[in-house]
Amino acid sequence: MMKVRLILFAAPVLLTFCTSSLVRQDAPAPVPDVVTQEKPVPAATSPDWRTKVTAAKALDDQTQKREAMLALVREALSSREVQLSGDLHPDQVHPDDNKPAPLINFDSRLNQKSSAQSRAGTSTRSLQNNFGYYFSFRSTGYVVLGPAALDPRSPLLTRLAAEHEMFHAMNHVGDPRSNPDRELETWSQMFVRFFHDVYQFRQHWRPMLSYYDEASAVEQKAAIDRLSAYYRDPSSATVQGDAVPKVRAAFEEWLVARRKDMSSSRLVNDLENAIAGTPAGS
Repeated sequence: MMKVRLILFAAPVLLTFCTSSLVRQDAPAPVPDVVTQEKPVPAATSPDWRTKVTAAKALDDQTQKREAMLALVREALSSREVQLSGDLHPDQVHPDDNKPAPLINFDSRLNQKSSAQSRAGTSTRSLQNNFGYYFSFRSTGYVVLGPAALDPRSPLLTRLAAEHEMFHAMNHVGDPRSNPDRELETWSQMFVRFFHDVYQFRQHWRPMLSYYDEASAVEQKAAIDRLSAYYRDPSSATVQGDAVPKVRAAFEEWLVARRKDMSSSRLVNDLENAIAGTPAGS
């Protein structure tokens, strides 16, 4: 059987305990490498979506631009409630401007803001490169998406960005595990949820591989178990019928590519060992 290797993208999430304001925050989450490609691939979405996203981001009037992008986020996330973030704090993400999960907030100025402040006088971080942001306040998670979450190639990539942050908000508030452990769990969960929908974009998923190297042995095993189980049985992630062999072939192609460009990756090596000898039809 073909040996394979992995690389994933991860968004750094460093929950910081707060005392006075009771705010926890994650570290800036970089735009996922779903916006980059190893090589050109055919468009995987309708020209209409690309046209609408491109036109919305090109608007000069900031009010019109904000409303147009909000409408597209709502279109992409039709099963979730999305609201526009408030503007009481123009330079910083703040609970006063946002509503808690499972509602999703859209902030057209996210990339011009700094992260939520854990307490008065503490340092914050730029969100310039974030596609989204998760923080918690009084034991409640919040999700904020920015313009970078609107990828012109497909609304599926907007959903991936939203579900990444939502997983943190719904599962990691008060979680005492390390940042690499929480991130590895999140990125590996997103991989098995979305790989079969987005593999045509050929993203590397680098953060997942990077966090793997820093995560605990327990979380590393959980991630390998999750990924190898998905490889063996993509139908467990609602992949059905004729799509199953295509997804497995894409998974193998992705691992082969990662073996070439990330030969030292521990995740790649461990995953190869975990799936070695898996029968082609199993």
